Amino acid sequence: MTFRKLQNMVCVGVFWALGLSVMANGQAKTGSLADLGQIRALPLYEQCAALQSNNAAVPAALAELKDKDPQKRSQAANALAKSCDTRATEALLAALKDEEVSVRVAVVSALGQLGDRSAIEPLIEATSDDSWQVRAALARTLASFQVYASNNATLNALANPGEKKITEEGDLRARCLAILAVNQLRDVRFSRKAIGFAFVFQELPEQKLRSIVTETLLALRNTRNGYHELAGILKQSNFPDFRRKAAYWLGKFETDAARTVLAEVAAADRDATVQRAAQEALAAMKPQ
Repeated sequence: MTFRKLQNMVCVGVFWALGLSVMANGQAKTGSLADLGQIRALPLYEQCAALQSNNAAVPAALAELKDKDPQKRSQAANALAKSCDTRATEALLAALKDEEVSVRVAVVSALGQLGDRSAIEPLIEATSDDSWQVRAALARTLASFQVYASNNATLNALANPGEKKITEEGDLRARCLAILAVNQLRDVRFSRKAIGFAFVFQELPEQKLRSIVTETLLALRNTRNGYHELAGILKQSNFPDFRRKAAYWLGKFETDAARTVLAEVAAADRDATVQRAAQEALAAMKPQ
């Protein structure tokens, strides 16, 4: 199945899991570049409830954002992320062009935490960044805005490969992190297509790439929409291959809800191969 066929089959209803440490308030702090791409489903950013323009720490951070030391520039971006100050937005947007990947990653994260909607279009433009780490960071940031334009970009600019052949591990990690971010959205119109991309990625020829996809599909259990979308695919998809895959991954959830759906399909599905896949998924689940 080609990616173009997938795009035609699934309606366009249309994380950054990058070695981040989750803090008690649901926010996250930036990890090292060496950790980027770890496949985990983290919550989307809790953005500033309102932006002010009177944070006393902002002028110093804005100056440091232009420092010669990349580490200081990254630290400045991290400080601005927590400022909830509208003055930070313009400077951070300019820093999206920073020559250092680590700085651009910190800037993208900061813009996601600030939540200034004027940053959405420039962030969408940044999805063409050459660095897969930056694209991975963009998945969590764009999804955190929870509006149609940013949701659509997370799905179709970051997760969707289009006609591109996936050969690089980093590129696939960025796309898989976007799939997980999409499945954290309140707007569920995007989630099922994202899982469809993961199903197609399962057919990649390289084992090391398929193992990343396996991690991603397992991580769906920790997302807002993963269970409901897999159950929906199993019951409603017109494509038996997708339905068989959905049965298999639902079995990995090991929940009563997944068991109930699988039992229904195993008993009376219209397609014998899907029925058998559901039976096998049930048999593989741990006893109650």
